[in-house]
Amino acid sequence: MIDGAHSNDEECVPQFQIHTPRSEFILYCMRQPEIIRLPVQPMTRERFSPYGVLLDSRGSIEIDLGHGVPSLTGATAERRPLRFEFMARHQRTMQVFSPLVASQSIIAVAPPNNGKVPEIERIAAFFVDGRLPYAYHKGTWHTPPFPVGEWTSYLVVDRSGTLEDDYELIDLRLARNCVFEIER
Repeated sequence: MIDGAHSNDEECVPQFQIHTPRSEFILYCMRQPEIIRLPVQPMTRERFSPYGVLLDSRGSIEIDLGHGVPSLTGATAERRPLRFEFMARHQRTMQVFSPLVASQSIIAVAPPNNGKVPEIERIAAFFVDGRLPYAYHKGTWHTPPFPVGEWTSYLVVDRSGTLEDDYELIDLRLARNCVFEIER
């Protein structure tokens, strides 16, 4: 079976193929996706360690930008439903997110892997209290931050050009017929 494809059982009859830039295909099944509920957990160094590093007031880390020029980008995310079906990763660079004005958010992450799809059972949601920056390991699957309030602002440090040449986006509904709802 092709990685990410569903078996041809009674519940899932392939309806059409989607061709990707690499000439692979995914079978899209016309059935209701499984809804997976993710509880939000506090972000601690230990809990977050499979996904990245939580910087605290005592320390710093070296950021592996993959021999590139550093880029500093400001972004603001507005409130949206606590539901997702897409995750992204960057395999050649770390990313650092630094919340501004103590804006709180929730993030969903999956640890780096060699596959083309995150390990569903290892996806976790964390509460970002807005006081400390955090860095994703190379290859960590992630969603954009979900604001707890009306919005959240943050700075992102990564390698210049990361979104153009080191960006993988996966549709979990297509690849694994599931969507995630974050429980607060």
